Amino acid sequence: MGCKDDNEYSDQVEGYIVGSFIADEFNTKGEATGNKTERGYCILLEGSENNAMNFYSFNIPEGLFSFPDEILTPDYNGDNCGPSFFPDSLKYAYKISFKYQIVSTQDEVPFVTGACRAMLASFPWENYDQVMVTETSKSEP
Repeated sequence: MGCKDDNEYSDQVEGYIVGSFIADEFNTKGEATGNKTERGYCILLEGSENNAMNFYSFNIPEGLFSFPDEILTPDYNGDNCGPSFFPDSLKYAYKISFKYQIVSTQDEVPFVTGACRAMLASFPWENYDQVMVTETSKSEP
């Protein structure tokens, strides 16, 4: 399911938007800029053995889904500085079809989600890739 090389998108895949977050951007010196990121969305591939998500993206088309306000707030999980995952009842409600490309390190959106990032219990962002998606559409759940 991975990309063939760094400049190509995957084949068309299906997955679910399972959570979201808005973070604080930081610069190359690791300093907060005072700006917020676009809303990031957590994506779980259909049939994945991962429990939480496979990767996240900042370029899910606006208006693709009408998410209830209550699942988009707060901006992130303050207990572990990770994304706010949707309730189990909505885990498979937002199905999408898309192609993706893993974002190269130099093109990643640098961000931090709260002060707990340095704590042992913080969310393991390093285990998940940031991706760009294209040819994105809703699928029937």
